[in-house]
Amino acid sequence: MHAWRLPASAEWSMPFAVPEEDRGTWEDQEVQLLSDALRPWREKYPSVRVYEDVRLQTPATALLHAAESAGALVVGRAGTALGPTLVDVLGRARCPVTVVPH
Repeated sequence: MHAWRLPASAEWSMPFAVPEEDRGTWEDQEVQLLSDALRPWREKYPSVRVYEDVRLQTPATALLHAAESAGALVVGRAGTALGPTLVDVLGRARCPVTVVPH
């Protein structure tokens, strides 16, 4: 899963509505970013099914939405402390959450 936000320039220059064409272009870039990040892992583990999910949401909101229909949620953690996204997810997820350092 990859959560993304509109570019800062769009948030302040188009506060009421973002043209669908612009949003589509930005989303295509985010889809490509996720695909590029997953490519080496797909090549290394070709028998593992991977479903790409790109959402225009905050990371916590996207993860909590995914957790609604999941048997378990696995999230990565950078560093030694839990960030605000993980704290939110751990406090509100309706399924078991595994935190994996990377």
